[in-house]
Amino acid sequence: AVAYIRTLYAFTNETLAKYSYATSLQATLRYGILISLVQGLGLGFTYGLAICSCALELWVGRYLISHKKANGGEIITALFAVILSGL
Repeated sequence: AVAYIRTLYAFTNETLAKYSYATSLQATLRYGILISLVQGLGLGFTYGLAICSCALELWVGRYLISHKKANGGEIITALFAVILSGL
């Protein structure tokens, strides 16, 4: 008879167990959101820096081409060298 009472008691505490589990996950959820935000900002900064460096190189390349100090092939070669050196 005691075993049946324990079984019945275990099933009646289901809502309390769900509430306890849900509250314990809140700290983990906040930590996961913070980590995702930091990773997203870091990746965005990295890609932004890469795009800005390519834009700067093309801008300087335009200046060099317009003043007859370089040709387009040299600029594209330098651009590919910078891009591939980051890999």
